Amino acid sequence: MSSIPAFCALSVVMVVIPGPAVMLVLKSAVARGRAPALLTALGVLAADMVWAGASAAGLTALLVSSQIAFDAVRYLGAAYLLYLGIKLLITRVTADSPEPAPPAPAGGKPVGRGRAFREGLISDLSNPKTVIVFTSVIPQFLDHGARPADTLVLGALFAVIGFLSLVAYALVFSAAAKMLRSARVTRAILRAGGAILAAFGVGLAVERPAV
Repeated sequence: MSSIPAFCALSVVMVVIPGPAVMLVLKSAVARGRAPALLTALGVLAADMVWAGASAAGLTALLVSSQIAFDAVRYLGAAYLLYLGIKLLITRVTADSPEPAPPAPAGGKPVGRGRAFREGLISDLSNPKTVIVFTSVIPQFLDHGARPADTLVLGALFAVIGFLSLVAYALVFSAAAKMLRSARVTRAILRAGGAILAAFGVGLAVERPAV
């Protein structure tokens, strides 16, 4: 555990590189606003904590030991990213709002915010590259005979660092979207984001990550 600073430095490098989670935060920030973007980031954090717990319990090792199970997660993640990307590409953008938030039920929260959280949660739970972080990267920073609690600590650190990175992206994207309140600009951003998400999905489906 003496290598925690090195692990944190590597985690920062890995999470700041834009990936599907960043694009989902961008989508939420531009289409719905700052609060939904932060909820998308919170969904990714929740998924990372699930993977951290699974890694500490040895469940991720079982997952990657089965090519069928690993491919199932990979194809599920690819299909979900394609779905979100295509949905963005065909979303109708008006001059008033790119994606009007649905009204909140009596005494409840706006439905769109729950959807923002679920998008972050599902996309990260079905991302095999996240699994690889917990099965291939984290063990390199553990001493021989490390306890499950040590794995959980590093997994939680990675999750928190990733969450803070996404929060920063959410704040920047939402501020920029508020300044550039234009249907044409919003449409261009969402179309570009949809194309990138779809490309991530295709790439995830065709590549075979080394595990």
